[in-house]
Amino acid sequence: MKKDTPSCVHAGTSPQRRVPWLRQLLPFALAALIVVLLRDRLEGIEFSAILAAAAEVTLPQWLAAIAATALSFLAVGRYDGLLHGLMGTGLPDPAARISGASAIAISQTLGFGVVTGTLVRWRLLPGLGAGGAARLTGLVTASFLGGWAVFTGLVLIALPAPSPWMKPLALGALALSAAAIAVSLWAPRLRVMGRAIHLPSLRAMGVILVLTAIDTLAAALALYVLLPDAHAVTLMAFLPAFLLALGAGLLSGTPGGVGPFEMTLLALMPHSDGAIILAAVLAWRVVYYALPACIAALIWLRGPITDQPARPQFLAPDDLAPSQRKAVQSAPRAEAQLLFQGNKRLLTCPEGAPHLVTARLGQSLVSLGDPVAGCPSDAIARLRERARAARLSACIYKCGARTAAHARRAGMTVLPIAQEAWLTPTTFDLNTPAHRQLRRKLRKAQELDIRSGGALPLEEMARINREWAGSNGGERGFSMGLFCPDHLSRQHVIIARDQGRMVAFASFHTGTREWTLDLMRQSSDAPDGTMYALIIQALTDAAAQGVARLSLAAVPFDGPLPDPRLERLRARITPAHSAGLRRFKAAFAPNWETLYIAGPSPLSLSVAGAEIGREILRPAA
Repeated sequence: MKKDTPSCVHAGTSPQRRVPWLRQLLPFALAALIVVLLRDRLEGIEFSAILAAAAEVTLPQWLAAIAATALSFLAVGRYDGLLHGLMGTGLPDPAARISGASAIAISQTLGFGVVTGTLVRWRLLPGLGAGGAARLTGLVTASFLGGWAVFTGLVLIALPAPSPWMKPLALGALALSAAAIAVSLWAPRLRVMGRAIHLPSLRAMGVILVLTAIDTLAAALALYVLLPDAHAVTLMAFLPAFLLALGAGLLSGTPGGVGPFEMTLLALMPHSDGAIILAAVLAWRVVYYALPACIAALIWLRGPITDQPARPQFLAPDDLAPSQRKAVQSAPRAEAQLLFQGNKRLLTCPEGAPHLVTARLGQSLVSLGDPVAGCPSDAIARLRERARAARLSACIYKCGARTAAHARRAGMTVLPIAQEAWLTPTTFDLNTPAHRQLRRKLRKAQELDIRSGGALPLEEMARINREWAGSNGGERGFSMGLFCPDHLSRQHVIIARDQGRMVAFASFHTGTREWTLDLMRQSSDAPDGTMYALIIQALTDAAAQGVARLSLAAVPFDGPLPDPRLERLRARITPAHSAGLRRFKAAFAPNWETLYIAGPSPLSLSVAGAEIGREILRPAA
């Protein structure tokens, strides 16, 4: 019946080739079975009576059905617009909606929806590629089926169900939807067959449900208005039967749901004239299937939709162009290198700037730090645009004062979130009164062998990391570094040995303008002052390479916050050893810079803060 109904097409060796054919024949066998089971209902219906009833459809009925069909397909196109936003393809809504409505019009008529829907989307939007078109088609199918199940459940609860046993099924569907909402809130990123799957945000789920309701109500109305006025059935009694018949047609996989849809509708409306119902369905198929399919075929023949500008898009680290990698390397803040760790993406624009390191969480699209390149106001506008497209809240986490000022002018709520300690390597002088405590610490570690560069002793480093994580409640993630050999190979690593045995190491994000402290790991038997010695070596190395700034990274902001909820949130996500970290960094007499978090409202900031806290405390592998 409706939407890109699932279909499987496989290739294999000759002994296995019969299996796909059996799968394709199964829907038709199911339709034949339904016909057999309802043969008593069909015995008194003659085809000539169906044609005669169809011929009595009046012009106003045809026009009303066409208007309802147009409304349904307006909602249909918006499925693709929403899912393009969730996927971050960068394509604008008009192109997404036209291709989506065309794909569904053709695929619901021809059947084999995953294949036909993919081919239509691929032709009209070749930039998606075959894989992207197939993924989009699968998401449209899954989102519609989910929306249909929830909306049908609500209708069966609110209106008289055709049969009493359908109420428990409706309650089951609503229970599953409640479970999906809970997962979206607490664990929005699932790993299925080695691939990270993001559940839609609550806002996106709500939009899907509304679009499904508009779509299916309009489709039901298009059929209902084709029934004769004398046919005594109310729309409220007709709607549950239609939705269940729609589901039977969808799940059957037959082209247009032909057979299962009609038979289910007849079975659920036993007191109605079968000939009149089938006549209306015949006219409905002309209006709702044949006419949109013909229009979509003309769009398909016209070819790709190329006159639409692209939106900013998200790029995985492996997909970056050399110029984009260079932009990350030369970013004002070296923490832009966090792009290469975790589930982060670079938000880019067609013209090449600005760039933002982003992470999609459950209900929020978070930008980490200041823009990699470009004007902050432009970057904020792009972030908010992409967040709106994905039905997420835009959040900027740990940005500097300049970006925070632009966010405040853009109407966002801005709050201090952290304080970053930084030093100037080329002018750092250990022999000053401010570093008296530091010199005392260093004397305790003066026997250590401190080295940087060369091949990394990963096994020894992994041992120290495991010991450190075990005694500190595990590693932190998101904006904090995780032990990862691939990522360490891109960093500047300094190692401390005591009589030949490794006792500590530190790693730094390295950019052309700044180095930033990432990992600090030491064994329980490391001499006091070991980590201080590693930082001094990093300052020496950075000064030798002419690096203008070395950041010791940030500690939580310890000033008052305007909202008690934010105070509780800060207490929850603040590491137990944060006070010790502040004392450690203060020993270098650094400059302190306040960093900020920005979001559309205090509520969105609270949600984003809770999600960031979850990502920090429960990092993905």
